Amino acid sequence: MKSIVIFYDDDNSKYRNEAAFNGKSAVELSAEWAKTVPCDKIVTISSRTNVLDLLQNIIAESESAGADNIIFTYNDCPFLNTEITKKLLDSHIEYNSEYTFADGYSLGLCPEIINIGTAKILLKLAETIQIEEGQKKVCRQSIFNLIKTDINSFEIETVIADKDWRLLRLNFDCRNKDCFVSCKNLFMKLQEKNISCCNGSINEINEIAEKSPEVLKTVPGFYNIQITDFGNDKCIYCPYSNEYKKKTGESCKNAKKSMNKNDFSNLIKKISDFSENGVIGLSLWGEAFSHPDLLEFIKIILSYKGLSVFIETEGWNISEEFCLNLKNIVDSCEERINGWPPVMIAVQIDSVTQETYSKIHGSEKKLEDVIELVKKLELAIPGNVYPQFVRMNINEPELENFFRYWKEKENPSAGQFIIQKYDDFAGLLPDEKSADLSPIDRNVCWHLRRDMSILTNGDVLLCKEYVLDNIIGNVFKEDLVKIWQKMDCVLEEHINCKYTNKCEKCDESYTYNF
Repeated sequence: MKSIVIFYDDDNSKYRNEAAFNGKSAVELSAEWAKTVPCDKIVTISSRTNVLDLLQNIIAESESAGADNIIFTYNDCPFLNTEITKKLLDSHIEYNSEYTFADGYSLGLCPEIINIGTAKILLKLAETIQIEEGQKKVCRQSIFNLIKTDINSFEIETVIADKDWRLLRLNFDCRNKDCFVSCKNLFMKLQEKNISCCNGSINEINEIAEKSPEVLKTVPGFYNIQITDFGNDKCIYCPYSNEYKKKTGESCKNAKKSMNKNDFSNLIKKISDFSENGVIGLSLWGEAFSHPDLLEFIKIILSYKGLSVFIETEGWNISEEFCLNLKNIVDSCEERINGWPPVMIAVQIDSVTQETYSKIHGSEKKLEDVIELVKKLELAIPGNVYPQFVRMNINEPELENFFRYWKEKENPSAGQFIIQKYDDFAGLLPDEKSADLSPIDRNVCWHLRRDMSILTNGDVLLCKEYVLDNIIGNVFKEDLVKIWQKMDCVLEEHINCKYTNKCEKCDESYTYNF
């Protein structure tokens, strides 16, 4: 049986041609891998308009080569592995599979294998009953996404990893800065140990990545920024009001301090330069919608194609005019390149009855008004408004009804919602968890790897769990890179299963933002 290697050359993969791997690029290293694979031809397909177009080109190239099996992957993956590729191909041929893939490995190490007949069936699906899938832009999961639409109709084989490396959430490709830096640092680690990129043991490569701070932590993906000190002093699961009062002697309900537009604009420029892609949260503490320049802040963020906005709100002081202006801003902004919508808003509802809502958020606002707000926001940014429910002992009896109501497409959020775990901030708040969701084996903290928490005055917290304490730098006075590196020592402790200070009592390490 003949096989062909087909690479997809993605124009949006920014770093694929960077000669960062001992003078070679990811494209060159992937080509070296292809030469180790049992195949009759190697072809590269340039960026296509959609999935349908991709399939047409895959089939044309395969038929031209007389190939029975297609080994398909992207050419921006410097660590494509020969060992796993041969296992996949052997399994594919032995079991006469239509589609074969590896499961449990970090992304970018393994290709997928498709029978030529299967590719033709998928093309037919994309042309007829799955036209919507066929018209979608090409992504890393395009082929499997199409197969999933009728998965029981295909003979599928899987090579399963001995350990589930997907939990690391590592993407070993060069599509963006985050992934590229991770690849560069892993390459240096492999060089130190004299391990080949494509011929090394795939388990050993994953093990090295798992223990390397510079591979696990590259650039922040989520910046959680406090833009105003003003906030509700009644919410029972937020520690901010008590900690603010301890520091200032005042209620945050009377707070006046906010981040100014000039400082904010300079900060977002720094963030874009450092991370390139990411999500900017505007609700570290305080009520973002009370800031008079919130719409301007959103405009500033959306002026960078790699950045998106996330806001958590109790739904206070949001007018119809604001929603209309928000819609105009989002409709006129450029398409995001970070994989996220321009603006996402979570509305803190946490209940289905007024009685429970008042116990959690105070009695000054009606639940029906907050639900009405969800409707207004949904009209402004359809599909990106999320009623939110933080699970606690006090509201656990209402969880099922919350789920049943908000999951329906005809309800105010069009079926979108978030159910979130309770955070006691490492013992700062009472333990009100209604269920323990933590994994048996503790992972290296996602927040140390991905998040930066910034207060209104520019101070950066080691972690959100410290609320207003443990400052490691100031974004208005210091370089973001240097501040980010100050977290490395704590990350190394986590890698070595050592947990000190707040980390010892914290159970937020497995929660993931963006």
